[in-house]
Amino acid sequence: MSTTETVTANGVEFACQRWGSGDRLALCLHGFPDDAGSMAPVGERLAEEGFTAVAPYMRGYGPTGSAPDGDYSATALGTDAVELASTLVEDEELRDPVLVGHDWGAVAGYSAARADPDRFERMVTMAVPPAFTSELFGHPRQFLRSWYIWLFQLPFAPESYLRRRDFALIEVLWNLWSPGWDYPDERIASVKETFRTDDTVENALAYYRQFVRPVALDLLRSGLPDADDAPPIETETLVLAGADDGCIGADLFENAGQAFTADCRVARIRDAGHFMHQERPDVVGDEIVDFLAD
Repeated sequence: MSTTETVTANGVEFACQRWGSGDRLALCLHGFPDDAGSMAPVGERLAEEGFTAVAPYMRGYGPTGSAPDGDYSATALGTDAVELASTLVEDEELRDPVLVGHDWGAVAGYSAARADPDRFERMVTMAVPPAFTSELFGHPRQFLRSWYIWLFQLPFAPESYLRRRDFALIEVLWNLWSPGWDYPDERIASVKETFRTDDTVENALAYYRQFVRPVALDLLRSGLPDADDAPPIETETLVLAGADDGCIGADLFENAGQAFTADCRVARIRDAGHFMHQERPDVVGDEIVDFLAD
């Protein structure tokens, strides 16, 4: 079972769920459309291995509330991760922090590692490769898988689309992205409740709008992006991809190791889609624990 707490970092009060009371910190970051509760299988497993696992609701999601500066960029998410870890390590005398991120949580991890390579001892990312933008242009089918990103660029209308029929679009996305997952009623109910809170819908869409607009400007100025333009990642990382992911194809992970100067291992999780940590918690938990214990 988890407990709840509030942690203030980077000018934001983060509502968090916590598992365990070990002396090592595991910061667990969720994605879209999701909430901190999705990290329970990871948090519970890491708690058994001697970690204190903390999963914040990401900035703008549910009880965490909106970003005071309206910034939902990857840079802001990475700074959140660094500052959350620093605060928890210092306040509770935890050691050897690691990061486990899914979807936007993975994006936050890559950004954090580039901003402060020494903050996390190791990192596990799930469902998003480190050079998604450049890989996107090399895989035309991904443009079709990413239809929802282009939909979210429309002004105003996507907010009503997301809320329509009791957030039916969330269930559509979950079914498309993890076609073999019979998700529990209580899990989807929790996520819908998070999206009903304050401005969560607007904030979640801002993640995508603030991601696409700089990319579009760069395209106009410089042409197609190059993966080599991004600073290399110096944090040892395990990158996990769902073999049946309908959101981001497993083929986009083939060159993931090229983004790292540190050791990087890429693994596909068979019979799993985008929400692999929920679909195959034992398999994903084994991968994570084995990597962090090496």
